[in-house]
Amino acid sequence: MTVVLDCVRAASVASFSGGVGAPTPELDRLVARGATVFSHAVAPGNWTVPSHMSIMTGTYPWVHRRRTFQRGEPPSETIAQWLRRRGYRTGIFTEEAHLTGGYGLEAGYDDRFSRRIGTSDENRTTVNRTLGHARFLYSERFRKLLAAIPPLALPMTTLNFAQEVEYKRDVCGEYLLDDWRRWLAAGPKDQPFHAFFNFVDGHEPYPELAQGLTDQLSAHGYAQVPRFYLLAVPGIRERVPWDRVRAAYQRAITAADRKVGLLVAALAAVGELDRTWIFVTSDHGQSFGEGGNVYHGCGATDSVLRVPLWVMGPPDVERPKAVDRWVTLCDIPSWMKSAALGRPAFDVEGRPAIPFPVSPPDRETILAEGGPASDPNRSLLGLRTDQAWNRRQVAAYRKGEKWTLDLVSGDVRHWPTGDTGATTLPEPLTGHEAQEAKHGVFGIFGKDDVLRYVGDGSELHRDSLDDARMKSWGYD
Repeated sequence: MTVVLDCVRAASVASFSGGVGAPTPELDRLVARGATVFSHAVAPGNWTVPSHMSIMTGTYPWVHRRRTFQRGEPPSETIAQWLRRRGYRTGIFTEEAHLTGGYGLEAGYDDRFSRRIGTSDENRTTVNRTLGHARFLYSERFRKLLAAIPPLALPMTTLNFAQEVEYKRDVCGEYLLDDWRRWLAAGPKDQPFHAFFNFVDGHEPYPELAQGLTDQLSAHGYAQVPRFYLLAVPGIRERVPWDRVRAAYQRAITAADRKVGLLVAALAAVGELDRTWIFVTSDHGQSFGEGGNVYHGCGATDSVLRVPLWVMGPPDVERPKAVDRWVTLCDIPSWMKSAALGRPAFDVEGRPAIPFPVSPPDRETILAEGGPASDPNRSLLGLRTDQAWNRRQVAAYRKGEKWTLDLVSGDVRHWPTGDTGATTLPEPLTGHEAQEAKHGVFGIFGKDDVLRYVGDGSELHRDSLDDARMKSWGYD
């Protein structure tokens, strides 16, 4: 069983940050039962689609190239397809619309449970319907107006935010837990199963930020401004009361943790808990202004790339209590395959017994893609390209160090001390040191090696995104 707590970063989980952050009592109970804690897990990408495809195929985003809203079958076999071929019953339970949106993420799951299967424009917000999403709200003229008069963003976004919150309240109910209990009860007792969950509590918007009208039209109202304007309009991001947003985010993490407890309780009720492997993580983190990032889908800071990871297995299977070396979420399918074939899922350093796919990623240097905001959001194409967060980057983690490579400018940055926190400034590498990092860390010796990460442009093809709720959240 795989559980993705959408948008949850490691730095905001108390047990991953020295007690600072959201309490997760249900996951703490799993740890007390023997779950392995991976303290240095890295998401392969900085937003939903590429990172989930990596979790499902065991390949990095520049290998599977599913970086956008591109419909079709997955580019390679998913672990769900592999398990189904071996006789597993498979089900996906998701509050996140992307996972059942036709992008290949639902491949291999016979049973699909979601409030929104596929995409729909039934929840188009009144503001978008009245003013026109692309023609006015995202126009250059409107952006310039907001830059000149930032308080105009408050009345313009208040109604939109309220409708986004209402949609989130609908999709984040407990209906999936009821579906899960029924699905467990209906399955043949002798058939193995694989279930995938995505809980979207940690994703913006945060309902408790919808305060009274006076509050909304004050400085607190900037907490409701959509991601697009925070990125595209200079000066607005700095007005957001980030402490307030972070507090709401942490409470959302604890709400998602409660759902994990209910999933586990349902397994125990049917006698399956001690026979089930449970993988709990996040697809990416969440930024609150660090490095210019807003929420996710841009940049390569630890706030969007470092995620929590817990793994619970049958009590009779030996496994370490903790793994402190860097690991990538691309390893999850390999761990699942190893366990399905009766082998230990991983050794004391997190290495799987049997890789999935056959050629595993290099596990000495863990890589991740800091794709630009223009990947998931076409409205940002050509906007703010002076900012590193809107250019394609690759991050590398090895031992106590981190590097980032800007594939547009060629700039290399290095954190040499192992402290890669948001407040720690990296050292820029130049000359021989930069070349050495490009060769030895990222494997770049020429233009063809750069294309390994960038591609030929074909991945920029996008099918039309008809889900207006996603448009209202800043996707286009």
